[in-house]
Amino acid sequence: MIRLLFALAALVALTSPVAAQTSRPCQFATPFQHLTATGPVEIVPGKPDLRVYSCGFVIAQRGQSLDFRYWSAKSGTGCAEEVVGLTPVFSLPSDLVMVNRLENVGPSTPLGHSLCIQTTGGTGSLAGIIYWAQF
Repeated sequence: MIRLLFALAALVALTSPVAAQTSRPCQFATPFQHLTATGPVEIVPGKPDLRVYSCGFVIAQRGQSLDFRYWSAKSGTGCAEEVVGLTPVFSLPSDLVMVNRLENVGPSTPLGHSLCIQTTGGTGSLAGIIYWAQF
């Protein structure tokens, strides 16, 4: 009878929401504000034996906005080598708020990659936050 109770307790523990959670929460947020077209900018430096996990972003701007994209690239290369796209180029309208935020980690970069952003366009400004984790 005791074995049966232990088996049932183990089954309940394995099927609980805590046991089912296999991803980690986002740990960090890095803000940015660009008043002109800027980039590429290494916003999260890579570390040799770690991955950066993208958790999304928030973009907010009042008035004319720059276009925006972010990606990963090999650390220390000026965001130019071994590029892995995470978003397309967003051609953003004026007076915008865009939220793409995950509670837990999302797609990961290859080992040692950095997260990079770039704003493009002739005029305007853009501010936001990139959410991420690294392990």
